[in-house]
Amino acid sequence: MLEQFQPDIFHMGGDEVNFNCWNKTESMVNWMAAKGWGRTEKDFVRLWDHFQSQAVQKVYEKAGRHIPVVMWTSHLTHKEYLSDFLPKDQYIIQIWTTGEDEQVHELLTKGYKVILSNYDALYLDCGFAGWVADGNNWCSPYIGWQKVYQNTPKKIAGDKHKQVLGAEATFWTEQADSTSLDSRLWPRASAMAEVLWSEPESTWRAAESRFLIHRERLVRLGVQADALEPEWCTQYEENCPIGGKFNVANM
Repeated sequence: MLEQFQPDIFHMGGDEVNFNCWNKTESMVNWMAAKGWGRTEKDFVRLWDHFQSQAVQKVYEKAGRHIPVVMWTSHLTHKEYLSDFLPKDQYIIQIWTTGEDEQVHELLTKGYKVILSNYDALYLDCGFAGWVADGNNWCSPYIGWQKVYQNTPKKIAGDKHKQVLGAEATFWTEQADSTSLDSRLWPRASAMAEVLWSEPESTWRAAESRFLIHRERLVRLGVQADALEPEWCTQYEENCPIGGKFNVANM
């Protein structure tokens, strides 16, 4: 892969490592015992670091140089382990927890560069029926384009927003396939794109009319972008409930 694409950055994952599985695997716990390690969380983090350290060296060898490596927020990014196992000059951290999570502040304070994928604004598969339990899926509710638009680097990182390299809207496919791809991604992903491109000082309300027009443009291009408001609002913006003369707040 590295030889074919010659990337200048490499994502190594690192999410959803299950220590319970390791703890039930005889070969792994025997190896740890031979090292004189216990079976606490800290010991399993050491085991993970043993694997990660070897894996990242293989990346460097194949790349022919040291390239930045991306890892998801995880046990390794908890403040008690972060500096020991993921040096900030080697790793970029992609955030999947909420934008207000303590880990985000910790990462930025310690000087790490980050990529935003916080699930409370950028997980576009959220807000649908659960598939392993009753009710809605774990990251509900549905995330409207307005919330995506307000999810700015400055809002999350404050005066450390220069450490935010960008953002990635995620669309996990446990409950999606090619038939639902367009309508769940678009036009919400466009809201993220504008925010990252221009870092607007105004709120989503200033972008609303442009956003409705952009959705129509996507549809004409053959993208099955989801509807946002009645078509009447696109045609008669001044009379639409949000911001229009029929808005309850204006009566």
